[in-house]
Formats: sequence, structure tokens, C-alpha cells
Amino acid sequence: MTRILKTLPVAAALALTASLAQAALPIDFGGYFRSGFGTSSEGGKEACFGLAGAGSKYRLGNECETYGELAFGGEAFKGENGFNIRINTRLAFVLQQNKDFEQYSPAWREANAIAENIGTGAFSKAKAWVGKRFYDRQDVHITDYYYWDNSGPGAGLENIDLGGAKLAYAIVRNAYTNDASPTANDDKRTVLTHDIRFSEIKTNKDGALTVGLEFMQKRDAAGATVSTPSGNLVTLLHTQTGLFGGYNKIALQHGTGSGAGTGGVNFGANKDDKVTRITEQIMFQPAGTKWSGMGTFVYEKAQTLTGDKTWMSAGVRPVYHFADNMSIATELGFDQVKPDGQATRNLTKLTIAPQLTAGNGFWSRPALRAFYTYAKWNDGAQAAASAGSSLSNTGVFGATTNGSTVGFQVETWW
Repeated sequence: MTRILKTLPVAAALALTASLAQAALPIDFGGYFRSGFGTSSEGGKEACFGLAGAGSKYRLGNECETYGELAFGGEAFKGENGFNIRINTRLAFVLQQNKDFEQYSPAWREANAIAENIGTGAFSKAKAWVGKRFYDRQDVHITDYYYWDNSGPGAGLENIDLGGAKLAYAIVRNAYTNDASPTANDDKRTVLTHDIRFSEIKTNKDGALTVGLEFMQKRDAAGATVSTPSGNLVTLLHTQTGLFGGYNKIALQHGTGSGAGTGGVNFGANKDDKVTRITEQIMFQPAGTKWSGMGTFVYEKAQTLTGDKTWMSAGVRPVYHFADNMSIATELGFDQVKPDGQATRNLTKLTIAPQLTAGNGFWSRPALRAFYTYAKWNDGAQAAASAGSSLSNTGVFGATTNGSTVGFQVETWW
């Protein structure tokens, strides 16, 4: 019975595909996955290195799981004057890379419908949507850091033309769930997030600004044993394109209460919590060269009842394309966390990865990689690490504060 229940989401995806086919509608199939294997210098499986209190880790040669997404969708209705309705679904899964056949618990990350070109005038190119959705997420690829992510079940209007800007409004409802120790009162803690965004505000040649205002409205139901505070998050995101063959993005964010996070609801926050963050990334691929890459910098200050904490991260992944489908990527990343009243935590990670890729650009995928990763951390990082993790003194590297891992990985999207 357990195995049957676990396969139901896959069966539902196949049923959706079949129903679209019977309706003679075009079907879109996309997705993403990464998978591989390795071993550490001390034996056993590959080791991955992440700093306690940091919001992310540097990815190259530092992902110890198989992760995948399968996206199915299509145009469900096509009307007059460009009006149409699309449906989108996305199934995700995580495997621990232990053996051939592994049980997994899939998750429906997306299930929504989007109506396009819904009106005239300012609404001639506007869209309306309802369902569960990745909502205009912003991330740093080399760290997989989603610094602005208000995803979940909701509804909204977007791409409303104001002349000098585009307007979007969404309302997203998230409920608290404790997967490790669920209780009957879990989903009684709910928050409505009102998300207003003004985008495509011209600032200079090839430069545009997005202003985001999020208001988290507490909507706990009767019987909730723990209260979630209201909150807000303000985001200013500037994007400069045409820069060294790529772009530069810089985001300034300030949040309070349940908005003291990265765009979604922080259910563990208190009403007086605050976070201030600057996130920058630059992607480059200068014309006429064999180089591409990405760099990033993050500075975050979080203020909570248990004390303040600062997190700083800086890293770069340059790639040298020495042949049409061959390259070598090198990634160097440094994270530092300074909590009040505790020792400073440091982690430095270096990876070298020769690659076979479908093209000679930074985003060329599939990419088949071999990698060698070396990491070094300090005593503060070791003391703060969770028991059994790579940086902990009960982990594979024991009392030492450095280690390495070697392996292979494939990463692709389509």
C-alpha cells in the first residue's frame, strides 16, 4: 500500500499528459535534474560542506543528492484576441544516492492555471493566475540561493502596463507544517502574503529597477497553539544587462516579523525580528574570449530575540572553454557567520571540475562533470555544526578541520 501511495503523484502526472493528448492540445514537457556519486578522502560517500547559519552553500562539487523536477503543461484553451489559458504542473523528487532502487516522497511544487492577454489597454498583455506556483523567484545560480521567493498556493494579476512600469499583485497563503513532528494544530497557523511589484522601471541604458512590497497578514485559526506574527519585506532589485556579455543584479532587502526572511513566510520569527540583506551577482561571458562565469556577494544582518547574527558570503565560478564542448570550471567560495556571544564561523571551499557540455556557454547543459573539492573550516564552524555532518567532530573527518571529496555529476535542464 505504501508503494502504491508513493506512485500516485506520478500516475496523476501521466493522467494529465494523457488528458491533454486526448484533447489534441500541444503538451509542454520540461524539467531539471542533477545526479552523481563520489567518495570522501576518509572513505564512504561523498561529503558536502555547508556552514551552520549561512543561507546557502557553493554548489559545484558540493551536492550530495539526486534532485529532479518534471514539468508538464500546455495550452488548455485558445480564444480570440490572443486570450488563452495555460495549465502548468511540476513534480519534484529527492533521492539520497545510496543504491539503485530508493523509496522517495514526491512533491507537487506547482499546479496552476494562467490566463494570458486578459483585457484591453493596460490589461492587453496582462495575466491572471490561480494555483500553486513558483512566483517570480530570484536566485544566485552558483549557490542555489533564493533570496526572493514568495512561492506557494495563491492567485494574482501580473504584467499590467502602467506606461513607465509593469504592475503585479499576488496573494499567497502559506500554512505552517512540522514535517518532523506533525500535530493536529500545524495548519492552523496561516499567513496571507500580499505581494505588490513594480518592474521594468527604466533607470539607465540597459538598466531596470524592480520594487517589491510584501505584507504578511496573520490569519491563525481558532485553536492554534502558537502564534505567527505579521510582517513585511521591502525589496529593491536592479538589473543591468549587456555587461561583459552577461548581467549584474543587486538586491537590497529589509524585512520585519514574519517577513524577516527571503520572501516567503518565516513561521519561526517573532514580531520584533528584523533582517537587512544585500545580494549581488554578476554573470559574464565576454565576446571573443573563451571565458564565462559568475560571481556573488551576500551580506546579511539578522536581529532576533536570541541575539544578532551577520552572514557574509563571497565566491566566484570562472569557466574556461578550451573546446566547443569541453571546459574546466573552478569555484572558490567563502562563508562567514558571526553570531552574538559565539565564536565566528568560517568555511572556504574550492572545487575544480572538468566538464563535457552541450555548447560552450556558461548556461550550456547537459553538463557531465568530474570534480575534486577541498574545504577548510575553523573551530567555531566545527562547534556549531550539527552532529554527524561533514564539519562536525562526529562527522567523517572527525576532529580535523579540513577534508576533500572526489566524484562525478550530471546537471541538466530542458
